[in-house]
Amino acid sequence: MSEETTKEHNTETKNELQNKETGKSNFNWLITLFISLLVSLASILVYDRFFVQKIVAVDIKGYIAEQRDLYISGKINEEQLKANIDKIEKAVTSIPKNKVVIMGDAVIRNVEVVRP
Repeated sequence: MSEETTKEHNTETKNELQNKETGKSNFNWLITLFISLLVSLASILVYDRFFVQKIVAVDIKGYIAEQRDLYISGKINEEQLKANIDKIEKAVTSIPKNKVVIMGDAVIRNVEVVRP
């Protein structure tokens, strides 16, 4: 082989290697981007589900008025009234700590209302 042929062959081999490496590099970037997006999405979902403060309303005043009306009309007895009041208390105390509880009277819309 002549010297020119060897140089051309070496140049072709280098170009082929560079093309293969560029293809691998692009693929590695796509994998990195995909993994990064998945980790970011998972972080946001976990933060929203477990850590972010959310507002819930409890309509204690309305519930007590409803129970009073049922008691006065004779539809429930005193034991049932006490059991229903305990039920609302358990519902309020079982609300997770990442939720802020406000009275149902203060809510107009777009807030989850907890009912026993």
